[in-house]
Amino acid sequence: MPREHLRAPLQLPSFKVPNRIVMPPMVVWKAAEDGAVTPAILEHYRDSAGPGMVIVEATVVSAEGRLARQQLGIFEDRHVEGLARIAQIIHATGSMASIQLHHAGRNTNLENTFGIPLVAPSAVPAKDLVPEALTEDGIERILGCFAAAARRAADAGFDAVEIHGAHGYLVSQFLSPLANKREDRWGGSLENRARFVREAARRMRAASGSRLLVSCRLGAAEAAPGGLTVEEGIQVAKWLEADGMPFLHVSAGIGREPQLGPEGGPWSNRLLLGAAVRKAVGIPVIGVGGIVMPEQAEQALAEGLVDLVAVGRGMLADPEWTAKTLAGREDSIFRCRQCPVCHHFRHAELCPARTESAPGVRHPGG
Repeated sequence: MPREHLRAPLQLPSFKVPNRIVMPPMVVWKAAEDGAVTPAILEHYRDSAGPGMVIVEATVVSAEGRLARQQLGIFEDRHVEGLARIAQIIHATGSMASIQLHHAGRNTNLENTFGIPLVAPSAVPAKDLVPEALTEDGIERILGCFAAAARRAADAGFDAVEIHGAHGYLVSQFLSPLANKREDRWGGSLENRARFVREAARRMRAASGSRLLVSCRLGAAEAAPGGLTVEEGIQVAKWLEADGMPFLHVSAGIGREPQLGPEGGPWSNRLLLGAAVRKAVGIPVIGVGGIVMPEQAEQALAEGLVDLVAVGRGMLADPEWTAKTLAGREDSIFRCRQCPVCHHFRHAELCPARTESAPGVRHPGG
């Protein structure tokens, strides 16, 4: 079946994205414990070829910001060689190669950081551990880490970098009133809370010598009382656009996003959050949330909800999702079953879509 919207290219400032399908950053925990790229990582990206844009999984910019012991790293120059091999694999099919730059902040533990203390905007615990509140020098150091990581990404041949500003990690913590209790220029007002992400983006552009595009996965709202509101998230998006950000990837902040559509509606609240941001800005927006089959992705684009569609679990269930979609072989896609807990991130062999499906078989409800 023709998918004219999915097939349409999109011109960005320095790259023509060949189609509107995005492989979002999905950690698979297959890096070495020193953050280095492994053959398993390379195989993962080779198997998933074809999306117009591939965003490499959360890649940590500083050792204390690790989310897991086997997380990809970009905090030392020695990481560049392996990351360059990933970029080459992505480019081999004409895709745009982006990489997500990440710092967990308080949202990790001492086992993951190899004993290095956790840091955050304020000493507000996420679980059992109370992080150290960052000093001005500490903030300056981490901003430098983001800038250096952008320079390494450019050296590795990536076309873009994405600041991870969602899902309760460090940048999201700065944005959120739930985690940021500071009373200096980095906290309090929305303008102050947004200072970290805007300054990180500015320094990353400078450090890379404008060799790559700097974007952000923006956690644009939080459902919890007292959290970042949709209106605040939209304002941050407008500021990032004004600062020169060429496109945005919209998701949630700490916890879940607020209810934006009717229960049982066709679109997830997360995708509707992206649609709300898209209405307010003039740059392309990547939407994500609950899209597992091509007909859903095509409809989201046809309705003008977003400009590009990220397909996460759908591609984990079937790495050939894009190839099958663009070849008109949609009936052979192994459909994600939306399991409450996705095991593929660590153990692909546990994914029922892969282990119990055969080409041509559609799961119930598909």
